[in-house]
Amino acid sequence: MTHAARAMKHIIINLPRADARRRAMRRQFDALGMEFEILDAIDWRDLNEEDWARVDRKSRDLEGRRPLSDGMVACHLSHRKALEGVVAGEDELVAVFEDDVTLAPEIGGALDALARLYASGWEFDFVFLHRHNMDKPFAPLKRVDTDIRLGITKFSDWGTQSYVVSKNGARRLLERFPRIINRTDHTLHAYWETGLNVFSLETPVVFDGNEAGEHSFLQEAADSRPSRNFWKLGRRALSNLREEALKRIYFYRKVRSARNRGGSG
Repeated sequence: MTHAARAMKHIIINLPRADARRRAMRRQFDALGMEFEILDAIDWRDLNEEDWARVDRKSRDLEGRRPLSDGMVACHLSHRKALEGVVAGEDELVAVFEDDVTLAPEIGGALDALARLYASGWEFDFVFLHRHNMDKPFAPLKRVDTDIRLGITKFSDWGTQSYVVSKNGARRLLERFPRIINRTDHTLHAYWETGLNVFSLETPVVFDGNEAGEHSFLQEAADSRPSRNFWKLGRRALSNLREEALKRIYFYRKVRSARNRGGSG
């Protein structure tokens, strides 16, 4: 299915009290001539019973995972808020940024190329604009433009600093995970759990950190996180083995499937 190409909306997830980060992001977007919208992030200090009711603690416990901290839950809720807005909105593609990143000068061209690719009928759910595991092998699967290729890190990456999400991808992820089980980056990257078409750029155009400094609002709530239950380490070991096996199975499936859709070119 082809789509009408249109300008991509840019959303910055920003905690209202993180003024320095908001200013740093505004300067970058203004310098690049890119419009943006601010989405107020959820503050871990404001979590209530309704927020915690969205956390599936039982499923996490069954896998022997350590309970999430307040900050992790707030971060996940912030990204869910962004994805819910994508589903409710009119845009087929939206670029989402956290407020502690640096944008490469080439980002505008990369976003335009992704919009053209999607409009041509080569659909995707998520494309991450940053990469953490630059030292790990990367499987390029689709040439987007002269200098841009999509692919996936072997066997996965992490981080939620920046991504382009399609309306369909946001809807599918929220339907697959109506409640919060894992950290945000695990949920968004885990194509082996979601079955979504999740890719990264071979050459990232967004990088972690900016001039606002290194204060981590996520880590503010680190002390609130319950300790790991060592009696459940057996469960955790089994869930880790299962996950590592699924990563490998789905990685090779995705490589074959993507190359059948158009090759790495």
